[in-house]
Amino acid sequence: MTNPHPTTATDIDIRRSADQVITQFRQGHDAEAMRLLAQARSNERPVVQEALDRYVSAGARPQLDQLNASGALQGADDQAALQRLRQASQPPRMPEYSQVANQPNELVGLTEAQKYDIYASMVETRGNQHARDALGTQDSVLLGLRRETSTIASMDDNGQRGTGVYDDQIAVLRKDADGGRHWFLADRASTEPTAQYDQHARPAPGRENTPYADVTWRRAEGEDVNGDRVADLGRMAEGTIEMSSTIHTNPRAAGTNRAFRPSTEQLTAPRDADLVQRDTNGDGLFNQDDTNGVQDLNRTFKIHSGSRTNTDSAGCQTIHPSDFSSFIDAAEANPGQTRWQYVLTSTAEPPAPQQEQGREQAPPQQQAPAAAPAGGERHGMNQPGPFNDTAADHYFAAAMSGDSDAMDRLALNYAQSNEGQRMAQMGDELLAQHQAMDRQVAQQQQHAPQEHLRQ
Repeated sequence: MTNPHPTTATDIDIRRSADQVITQFRQGHDAEAMRLLAQARSNERPVVQEALDRYVSAGARPQLDQLNASGALQGADDQAALQRLRQASQPPRMPEYSQVANQPNELVGLTEAQKYDIYASMVETRGNQHARDALGTQDSVLLGLRRETSTIASMDDNGQRGTGVYDDQIAVLRKDADGGRHWFLADRASTEPTAQYDQHARPAPGRENTPYADVTWRRAEGEDVNGDRVADLGRMAEGTIEMSSTIHTNPRAAGTNRAFRPSTEQLTAPRDADLVQRDTNGDGLFNQDDTNGVQDLNRTFKIHSGSRTNTDSAGCQTIHPSDFSSFIDAAEANPGQTRWQYVLTSTAEPPAPQQEQGREQAPPQQQAPAAAPAGGERHGMNQPGPFNDTAADHYFAAAMSGDSDAMDRLALNYAQSNEGQRMAQMGDELLAQHQAMDRQVAQQQQHAPQEHLRQ
């Protein structure tokens, strides 16, 4: 495979260049700030340009908001840049990185400091103040980048489902006493649980024709939070979680039992609130369809090693055993550190379908557009539909024909569109309001203390 990303690199100091732009914005020199930013972005690869935008977005947010409200920028280029900066705080794109020769690697040729800045800029936009402050110390900061993957997915190609996929990234970011920037990336990580621990996958009559039929079930983990007598798998929700060191009793192939878990301070209200998601409807995904699916954090959610062919996660963040010892060494490079800020964020990645095997998902640009989905003519999608809307008519045609694959593709394409992202944001805001109301009602109705949540 030919590497689609440039192998040449400039000597740009991403942080310093962004700070120069931020200074101009804060001094009211908007035109000069835009000029400097355009100059810094010129001839840089996208992953560097995105880091510049994130740093500037985080450092000049009040000025950017004021500019947007005033409409002072009239030029088309400046308006486009302003819009790009205001969107830079949204979930980032996961950089393509692989240690395997001839595989896509956007970071090839970059210095360690540049790699640090690419990932540290994500902490600046997606982490809380504790995480941003930690970047200015000699403490290691952890950053998890999540690609949405079904719990039913597997990295095996033998038809077995539910063993997990190492398709996420967890980075370690640290500065030394001289200000040197250090970066380590575990690119074989998983931030979701696997269906082998889902009670929905337990062999039972009637499940032979469900997506869980080929899952090699181990045991049920989780907590029944919707009252249907089925334990609901959980995962850490995106946000910043303070971790402390611990041990994991089964080190497996990593050769070490070191691990991280939420600190006792993190479990004090309100710091623990809404930091666990549960798959209450048993569809293998964590989203707004899960009734009562947002819960408080507990200490059973760790960062530990998985196995070579199984992520071994019932809710924890796991890392391939070949990378885990190096990850721990990088994270614990400062012997005086006792707390680690872990920033976990979703990414601007399409969700992996339940049928996905391994990491062979087509990149977004290779997926069929909504206007011309694969198999469209077979279902009459080239004919006018009842909704006077191309995307809706195509989806209706696929539904009427019973083609679930086409329906999945169309739904994914819509989710990736600007309109789909806008609707998703509105849905998230409404969901948060409803969940807050649900929690308030539950607290009012609660008469006995709850037992400590299990994972």
